[in-house]
Amino acid sequence: QISDELSELLKYGLEYSLLSNGSFDITIEPLSSLWDFKAKETKVPDINLINDAVKKVDYKNVKLEGNIITLENDDTRIEVGAIAKGYIADKVKDYLLEQGVERAIIDLGGNILCIGGKKDSMPFKIGIQKPFAGHNEVIATMDITDMSVVTAGIYERYFIEDDKIYHHILNPVTGYSYDNNLLSVTIISASSLDADALATICFTLGVEEGIQLVNSIENTHAIFISKDYKFHYSEGFHDD
Repeated sequence: QISDELSELLKYGLEYSLLSNGSFDITIEPLSSLWDFKAKETKVPDINLINDAVKKVDYKNVKLEGNIITLENDDTRIEVGAIAKGYIADKVKDYLLEQGVERAIIDLGGNILCIGGKKDSMPFKIGIQKPFAGHNEVIATMDITDMSVVTAGIYERYFIEDDKIYHHILNPVTGYSYDNNLLSVTIISASSLDADALATICFTLGVEEGIQLVNSIENTHAIFISKDYKFHYSEGFHDD
């Protein structure tokens, strides 16, 4: 038996896992726990451990009925790192609105949620970090009012081994980092939870499929930055 908030979060996580056909999977913990991107001596995990871990990843092994969660497999473990910050940001916004706050920026590191604008009819200026540059170096800025901006990229948690970059956005099928010519995906959405999940999902899908998905979702936009540092936009991005 789990709390109301955890049940709500996992419900969204399972829905996003289904939406992505498992390219985003909240049961990725057996695999993600093998990869330590903060270690002093980083290294690619043993291939046998990776092959064993991917067999344990399957969101269909999680059954959620209200506040009762059932794990169909003893090896199933859940990680909500790809959606928790977005969920928390939305809750913080709800609280601030209840307290009468009219303008604010909620910054959870990679997850930005704006309440209102900087002034009446004046939006906040939100920057997108330039991949592999310093935190203060932006590659683009946007005018944002009452929206969330969330970026998923390969340059925050990664290491290089044998001239190959390994980053934290892992493919549940192969067990290794996604390699699809993308540096980052930024999602702009009213819900920080939606933006958080979609940033990861769209990264896993790649530019073409990712833009198709975003174009199908109302009031949502995206910027994809490919490894040649070119920008790829969702429909109507500049108009909005």
